[in-house]
Amino acid sequence: MSGHRRVARDAGPPEHKPKPSPPTSPLQVIATVADEPLESPSKGAKAARSKRRRRRRRPGAQLPDRAIVFVGPMAAGKTSLGKRVARELGVPFVDTDAVIVRRHGPITDFFASQGEAEFRRVEAEVIAEELGAEGCRIVALGGGAVLTESTRALLARHPVVLLMTTQEAVLRTANLARRPLLRDDPQAWGRILQERRPLYEAVADVTYRTDRATQEQLVRRVAQWARNGGRHQRTARRGEKEQS
Repeated sequence: MSGHRRVARDAGPPEHKPKPSPPTSPLQVIATVADEPLESPSKGAKAARSKRRRRRRRPGAQLPDRAIVFVGPMAAGKTSLGKRVARELGVPFVDTDAVIVRRHGPITDFFASQGEAEFRRVEAEVIAEELGAEGCRIVALGGGAVLTESTRALLARHPVVLLMTTQEAVLRTANLARRPLLRDDPQAWGRILQERRPLYEAVADVTYRTDRATQEQLVRRVAQWARNGGRHQRTARRGEKEQS
């Protein structure tokens, strides 16, 4: 080997390339992060997203395409509860006694001047008109509406909610100034209920006790029943226990 080549090989230590400095500009940082592998979502997060998708795909609850009717004895809460359930469901509310009062004046005066038979005829006409309206709505009937056979026949085509309570609860909570029958004869409520109870139970699809739960609880329960389409099957109702 020549001396010239030996000198070129032994001339000083080998060069070392400098290490690259960490990125300083924003673009360098972004490029560095983008090159790193993304962390895969946890199994719990995947399951939660899948559950939400299943819930969205689930068919929505179906309200009945006709009126849901509230029946029951005087001061059982048909109007107050009916209004709240209607608001919860986003549907109209109608109180047939209120319709009669708007058209004919106070019911007690109508009874006195025209008699009960004429009142029941007018009441049946108003009920038939309101139940004939299209779409879901809540319709509250007067306590004696079930006495009329034509009204009971109409109710066979509708989901019917029976609200029940006790005489003690009524006398404790009712405004007796607005209910002269109870003010003058507190025991009349129980006697009238005994006469009408078989008719209430014959037309009802479901029964709720307004003396055993708060209005908030009852609104949720009745609204859920309605959203499930209402059980419009009289044969399935026999032997059914009252729901609180």
